[in-house]
Amino acid sequence: MTFNDEFLGTTAGLVLFVLLAAAVATDLINHRIPNLLLLPALSVALMLHTMSGGIDGLITVAGGFTLGLAMLLPVYALGGMGAGDVKLLGVVGSFLGPWGAVVAGMATMMAGAIFGICVFIWQRVRPVLESLSAQFLSPADAGVRTTSVSRSMSYQNRVTYIPYAPAIAVGTVAALWYMGYLPGQFLG
Repeated sequence: MTFNDEFLGTTAGLVLFVLLAAAVATDLINHRIPNLLLLPALSVALMLHTMSGGIDGLITVAGGFTLGLAMLLPVYALGGMGAGDVKLLGVVGSFLGPWGAVVAGMATMMAGAIFGICVFIWQRVRPVLESLSAQFLSPADAGVRTTSVSRSMSYQNRVTYIPYAPAIAVGTVAALWYMGYLPGQFLG
């Protein structure tokens, strides 16, 4: 590995991790992943791959981006996630290439399923815990119990937004580890 390859790889990894951290933060706070975050990262992936591989690098970016988009596009089409999530996995794919996009997409879907199950369970447990805590803390106050029970009913009837950028970040890190790009491969 030459200095140039190591520099480009380190730069790509740094940009990818900054992208994922910013995407997770904006998704958790604003429930959006803005194009203003995605387009510069896609440009960096395009530039770095083209610098290191020429036309082959360009093909790697295009293939990774396309497969990344394709992994989540059906879920978006069914209304299960936002377009920013789909584009984020596409940009991740542009850094990782076609095989990396598939691995990251599969790991992302597994992480997303686990996160979704956790949110589902929390939605069912939270109202019960609130009701029990209200009864325990002030058993004589019937108004607190009524408010708590009515609030618990509203939790069960609302649509839940699950930020998917954290699942994409976990899936990306898992793909990087699986592909041997992260240190600490001593576990396997």
